[in-house]
Amino acid sequence: MRIPVLASVAVLAVVTASPVHAKKVADPLFEALSNLATAAQCDNKASLWRPWCIAATGWGDGTAADLPAGKVLVGMTLEVEDGKDLKQALSDAVSLTAFAIGKDGTVKVTTVKPTSDAESRAVGEAVFNLAAVFKDKAKVAKLPKDLAGYVAGLKGAYPATKSATEWTWKGASSGRARKVGPWWVVIESPDAHNGFFVTILTDAWASQ
Repeated sequence: MRIPVLASVAVLAVVTASPVHAKKVADPLFEALSNLATAAQCDNKASLWRPWCIAATGWGDGTAADLPAGKVLVGMTLEVEDGKDLKQALSDAVSLTAFAIGKDGTVKVTTVKPTSDAESRAVGEAVFNLAAVFKDKAKVAKLPKDLAGYVAGLKGAYPATKSATEWTWKGASSGRARKVGPWWVVIESPDAHNGFFVTILTDAWASQ
């Protein structure tokens, strides 16, 4: 029996469209970034947490631009954990992070963990200055001298693979990087973690 042409087209449309829709709904990263956009109040230009909108609303349009080989990018990481209060995390779960890119194209993400009160103050100052850059209120983030020296000495370690939309690698966790406007966004999926680490990065930093 011949199936009418219009009916065949309709059936084909349903079959091809459904998996795409299902994939978006089921994608935990898509959901996490959507929740982050809400928590960061990305529809409010005056939001205190607007820097996180670089990742929350920009990731989907990010590109696999050439990695800046031989550089270390510096930025802020937010822990987006399943079932946890994201608004609270925006205040309590932000850390200083460096993304080292070797001249050979290897990469490594390092979270800077202070071990003393002095180091905590230096990290806090760096995060404050970085936030000003991400808000377009400063052109360069100044890092305390010792902290800048430590960051500058970091090296890449894991080979990165380029796809049509992003760079990926496998190290201590699975990493993905995309360029969003002038910034870089890295999203990590640790094996033993229910959620993601979202990092926004810039090369516009210098030592004090």
